[in-house]
This record gives sequence, C-alpha cells and structure tokens, in this order.
Amino acid sequence: MNKAQLDTLLKENPPRASFLYGDSFMVGYYGKKIAQSLKSEEKTTFYFDEYNNVSVNTLLSQGSLFGTSSLVVLKIHHKLSKADVELFLHSLSANTHNALIVEYYQAQNKSSGDYMRDCKGIAGYFHHPKMPKNSVVEVRFFESNMRECIGFLQERSKELGLKIDDRILTQILNIQNNDIALSLNELEKFSIYAGKSIDMSEVNLLCDGVGSFSIEELCCAVMDKKPFIHILQNIYEEGVNEIMMIGEIQRFFYQLFLFFAYAKSYGSINAREILGYNPPTHIIERLSRYCIRFKETEYIHIFELLSLWRYEVSKGKSKQSMGALIKIQELIR
Repeated sequence: MNKAQLDTLLKENPPRASFLYGDSFMVGYYGKKIAQSLKSEEKTTFYFDEYNNVSVNTLLSQGSLFGTSSLVVLKIHHKLSKADVELFLHSLSANTHNALIVEYYQAQNKSSGDYMRDCKGIAGYFHHPKMPKNSVVEVRFFESNMRECIGFLQERSKELGLKIDDRILTQILNIQNNDIALSLNELEKFSIYAGKSIDMSEVNLLCDGVGSFSIEELCCAVMDKKPFIHILQNIYEEGVNEIMMIGEIQRFFYQLFLFFAYAKSYGSINAREILGYNPPTHIIERLSRYCIRFKETEYIHIFELLSLWRYEVSKGKSKQSMGALIKIQELIR
C-alpha cells in the first residue's frame, strides 16, 4: 500500500495492524495519524530496546470486559521475526477491539540495502486469513516533496490556530534547509501569535537557521564516537560564542540525563512528560538511544567537565573544547 491509499483508508476505517517503513519522518508522522484515527482508550508504546514479544502479545490479547480497546505501538530498528508477527496478528484476529502499529526505523549500523531487505521480509509477514482486507497493511514511505511538506505545515498551522500563508511556510521550510521535522517544530514558536496574521518580521524574529555545522552535529559526532575536529573548527570559524556553545552542549547532555532518569524510574520513555513537548520522532529515537550510554556517575562527571570548561573560558582561556569533548567521548559505552 502507498501513502495515498493509506490516506483514503484512514478516512473510512483505520487499519488494526500497520507496518510502516521508509522515510523516518513520514513513518513517525503516519504512526501518530493512525493512532489518532483508532481512538483507542489505552495506548502502550515500546521504544527500541524495550521490545518484548510476551509483553506486546499480552496487551494485544486483552479482552474487552470493560469495553476498552488497547493500542500497542512499536518504535523499533531491529527486524521482527515471522513467529512474532504471526503471534500478534493471531491475537488481533481474536480481539477485534485492539490494534498494533509497527514503526520500523533504519538503525545507524545498518545499510540502506540491508534495511530495505528487512522491510520487504517483514512486510511479507503482514497478512492474516481471518482478518478483513485492509485491516492489516504495510506501507513504504518516501521522502516528502515540497508540496507535501507545505501540506504538513498547513495542517499543523490550522491545529495551532495560526494565520499564515504558503509563502511564509515556504520561507520557514527554506530556513530549515527543507527539513520538515524541524520546520514543524518551528511552528510551535508562533503559537503566541494565534489568531494574528504572521508576516516575515515574526519569522525573522523567531526562526533560527540550520548552519552547515551545528552544535547538535558536534554532540552527535561525539556520541557516535566519530571524528569531530572538523565540525568544531567550522563552528569556531563561524564565530559562535564559546560560552553559548558550552550552554548548548550542557543542554544536550541535560536532555540525555532527563531521558536516562525517566527510563530508569518508569521503564519507558515519554518525551512530552520529560521535555514538556514532543520533538520529531528521529530526535526522540536519538535521545533514547544515546541516554543509556552513560551511568549516573558518568553523567555527574560530564557536568563537572562542562562546568570546568565554562569556568576556564570565562577566565579568558578560549578554545578549551578539545580536552572536555575527548574525555566525554571516552566515557561512552
């Protein structure tokens, strides 16, 4: 099934078992859209390493004694086995009030070719003789074109009550280098102007462009144990204030610690409860994956390193970044 066919289906009767793969933004976007269409009373999400086939099947097998329906969402980057998929669909065929959404993302250590081979394999498992046609679907998503991106921005603007025309939406998309996930996030800033026509003055005031070498890229390079010297050099060449850079790096690792602490306390991840808003799916996945690479004591050490770096810069010792970042990288498991 393609995106257009899924859009038509969602207007009629949302599928009860969905396997979504391809472009990461589109997978997360439509996973959320299907969940909203299902209107299930109870929703349980399993993130990446939390996956447990017994727990998933228990939820899908629940009866509806109290008239409640259960939705299970799997956000994973490992290949599901045929046995697991057959087990889940069998449970859904016997419990028609429940539903399953599988969002399959490409792991960083997996090539695009291997990812697509896995996707085709899993897609072949998504059928069941006792479930009606179109109640079980597999959908491959491709990267959004400009028209689709503007459509997503229009839809979100309407939800936020914003009066904003396509010319302004196109400008916001251009500022974010056509990254639709970042552009949707930018729209949240304009909620203070709900009901008021938005022009370029508000865009120039609130929107930050994405530089070719951002501080976020630097943090990701450190976390992925990749060389980061060229990124750091470009950040300095762009004239970024070093105190500001340290503040952004501290914020990055503080978010990781919040995800770590929440997962340790509750055994799952809820980005809205942790951050107060829902960032794009790929960011949630990244923070969820990175946060478990440190122990609690190592987080304390990281914050001490960053505080010392900030103190040294405040005393006039500029460009002290290499030592701190190398030490942080050495702590990564």
